[in-house]
Amino acid sequence: MIDSALKLKKDLGPSHSDHCNFYPLDARELYAKHKTLNLPPFDKVFSNAALHWILGNPLYRDDVFRGVHNVLKDGGTFVFEMGGKGNVMKIRAALLEAVSKRVGVKTAQEADPWFFPDEEWMQAALERHGFAVERMELEERPTRFQEGEGGGIEGWVRLMGSKFFDVVGKEGSEAREECIREVVGRLERECRSEGGVHVIGYVRLRALARKTK
Repeated sequence: MIDSALKLKKDLGPSHSDHCNFYPLDARELYAKHKTLNLPPFDKVFSNAALHWILGNPLYRDDVFRGVHNVLKDGGTFVFEMGGKGNVMKIRAALLEAVSKRVGVKTAQEADPWFFPDEEWMQAALERHGFAVERMELEERPTRFQEGEGGGIEGWVRLMGSKFFDVVGKEGSEAREECIREVVGRLERECRSEGGVHVIGYVRLRALARKTK
């Protein structure tokens, strides 16, 4: 993504891109890397479908919120969308059950990379880190699997569920493939709508918060 942005900047020429710069930064180390690059404060921090991965480890949560707060100018905004409470519930249950059978519940839970908070948790976290929440919403957004594109249910499970399967076996191993087949078989039944279309039960948490102190 960074390489594509830099190429586009070059193609557009200086008159269109003088103020555009792109850097790959770890969100858990945002403030430290921001200082190292000697960048000015940001007007806005925007995140799309990433925080439910980044906040998966409780040890990093304060670092992420603190980093966003520290790189914003006073009055700057933090805008994001992520998975909210109940997101992909059927898929998550199928993954946890299939993996638990093979490695135990504790190991399966530890392999779960996702964090899907509710509005109350997020409101408290933002306020605790110096933000005033101006808007927040939790929306159920059932979404059709694009069958044939990206491998349908199986493609989604293999990609998004890879952290679960890593504790079962290496890529391509029979143990891993057997686990994947079990999950996919279950979801092909449970995610099928009355019209025969497979649906992902997405729940999205969106917020706009402003730095106040």
